Amino acid sequence: MLQHRQQSTISKFYENVTEKNLGQYLRCLTLFRNVCAHNERLFSHNLIQSEFPDTKLHQKMNIPQKGNMYIMGKKDYFGLFIAFRYLLRTDEFIQYKRQLKGTIEEYCKKGTRLTKTELLRKMGMPENWEMITRYKL
Repeated sequence: MLQHRQQSTISKFYENVTEKNLGQYLRCLTLFRNVCAHNERLFSHNLIQSEFPDTKLHQKMNIPQKGNMYIMGKKDYFGLFIAFRYLLRTDEFIQYKRQLKGTIEEYCKKGTRLTKTELLRKMGMPENWEMITRYKL
């Protein structure tokens, strides 16, 4: 674990990410990385004891809430997607989004068991997920 001073220094590289949120992102990213490392299913993985922070994107994208808790983008792949939006350079994120969209389209063309709607639901992705780059952070 990094010392507080190191965490603070690193968080300053991310204009729209607080030190606290960076810590939450890193915990969640580590858990998703472990899913990949153990060859588990990534697209439908949900975190149990950690969650991604609330962001302006949750609000701007009109993510539904139950009470005052967002129901998407907190413990699911969409949360990972939002984290990448905040942590990657814009050009890197656009390339990642393009590749993800292509992967989803390719999967759906193969006539697999899941429809595109079902796949996106399992990923925690809202219908407007592709609009994420239209919103300023």
